[in-house]
Amino acid sequence: MSDYPFSRILLATEHTEFDTGAERLAFAMAQRCGVPLRVVFPLLSNPEYEAEMPEHALRAEQDVAVKIDNLRQAAVIAGVSLDVKVRRGSEIHTEIVDDAREFNADLIVIRRRGKPSFFARMMVGEMVSRVIRDTTCSVLLVPRKAEFWSNHVLAAVGDTPAAPHIAKTAGLIAGICDLPLTLLSVAPDQASLSKIQSFNTLNVSLASSASNKARGSVRVGHAVEQTVAAVKESGADLVVIGRQRYHLIPFGHRSIMQEIAGKMEVSTLVVTN
Repeated sequence: MSDYPFSRILLATEHTEFDTGAERLAFAMAQRCGVPLRVVFPLLSNPEYEAEMPEHALRAEQDVAVKIDNLRQAAVIAGVSLDVKVRRGSEIHTEIVDDAREFNADLIVIRRRGKPSFFARMMVGEMVSRVIRDTTCSVLLVPRKAEFWSNHVLAAVGDTPAAPHIAKTAGLIAGICDLPLTLLSVAPDQASLSKIQSFNTLNVSLASSASNKARGSVRVGHAVEQTVAAVKESGADLVVIGRQRYHLIPFGHRSIMQEIAGKMEVSTLVVTN
């Protein structure tokens, strides 16, 4: 597993029902890669509130201790070594990003979203979106029912500087796991089809250096709709996509990454440039 693209894996979890998928996949990756797993447990902290109501702070600490003990027991069963760190702060996403930087993580494994809300109903949760926005490493978004990929990998490659890295990363994962890989490119209209086909062929060749099961697919239409349709038709259980820099604006613009990840029940790997 020395060729695996990730060797410093950080699991960000609050050990809730929404984190079960992320925990399961992080354990599986640590097993398959033969690496210890770092866990960051973010805890909301308000010094003024805690000073005035110390019994609530104590109860929160006790709840966290129980959750960490449960997580450690699950890791023992899975045969995974854990390094757990509790980080306290006023913003959960900041503690996760800071821990990833201090740990020099190359991958954060995290739930796709927590409790449903109007803003997060069909996309990535707000806290998770902020982690993707602010971190410098790749992020694996995991729905709570997701299992480790065993069927098909699909990588969405657009005409962007990140495309070669997406193709190579997807190729490595598919090659190591011996899974078929589809490199999908979507042309917005027929006029751009020829250019996108050439672009897709180039990225298939990049992925093929690590995977002999890579093939290309070019569609015409809306990027999100065509990607979601291709995932369903191929039976892909891992989607690899590039990160877009964006700001979270309620009732406003959503990135393609947010929409794709939010409309599927499979894990989505958001890779850095």
